[in-house]
Amino acid sequence: MPKRRQFKREGNVVYTTQIGNTTIRICDDFVARTQEEIEKVLDEMHAAGWAIIESLQRNETVK
Repeated sequence: MPKRRQFKREGNVVYTTQIGNTTIRICDDFVARTQEEIEKVLDEMHAAGWAIIESLQRNETVK
């Protein structure tokens, strides 16, 4: 069973939804303002996307 990640809950949750066993909370308390913050957010999104793609590819080769 994978470890459940807990994130620090701060800010104003403006939307909550659930997909399967995952609860998604959207907050309006963070806006990347500097170029450095924007680059960091983009890098994190890029890394997350590749992790998903690689996971899907591994699952396809197992079948």
